Amino acid sequence: LEAREYLIDDRIQKLRSFELKVTEWAERGGMDLMGGSQMGKKTGNKKTAEEVLQMPHVTLKNVEDIMVAVDQEERREGSSGGDDKEDFELTGSPPSVFDSVEAMVKYRSYVQRQHRDMESWRKAQGMRIPPDLVYAHEEFPTFSKEEIEKLSSLQPKTFAEASQISGVTPQSLVYLYHHVTRRNRKRDRSKSTA
Repeated sequence: LEAREYLIDDRIQKLRSFELKVTEWAERGGMDLMGGSQMGKKTGNKKTAEEVLQMPHVTLKNVEDIMVAVDQEERREGSSGGDDKEDFELTGSPPSVFDSVEAMVKYRSYVQRQHRDMESWRKAQGMRIPPDLVYAHEEFPTFSKEEIEKLSSLQPKTFAEASQISGVTPQSLVYLYHHVTRRNRKRDRSKSTA
C-alpha cells in the first residue's frame, strides 16, 4: 500500500513539475487539447501537465505521451552536449496506479470543495434553526414528504439536532442550511437598511 501511494505521489509530482507553453501543448496534442478556438488568448502562457490534465477531454495518456516525447527529444539533443539531465528516462504511469493518478488530478477541485463544505457543515452544527421556520414543499421542494413531516413535528433547534433525525438526508440538511443562511442574510440586510 505504501509503495502504491509513493508511486501515485511520484506521478503527480512529475505532472506538476513538467511545463510547456500552451502553444507547444496544442502543437503536440492538437488544438482541442488546449481548448480549441479559445487557445489564441493564452498563447504565451505556460501550463503544467497537471493543469492540462484538469481540462475536459484530456486524458492522462494524452499528457504522458507528450511528456515522454519531449523527454526523448531533450535526451537526443542533450546526449551530444554532456548535459546533467536526469539519468532516469520519463515513462508513463504504471497500470497499477494509472486510474488513481488520473482521478486524483481531475477531481481534486471537487474533493477540495467537498472538504470545504464539510468544514462549514461542522461549524454549522451549533447554528440555530429559526423556531418560526415553516417546513413546506413550497419552501423545500427537494424534501421528501417524510422529511417535511419529521422536521415539522420535531422542530429541531440546531442543525446538530436535525442531523440526528432518521430519514433526513445529508442533501436535505445542506439545502436547509443554505435556506436558513439566506434567510438570515436577508434579515440582516433589511435591518441595516432600516
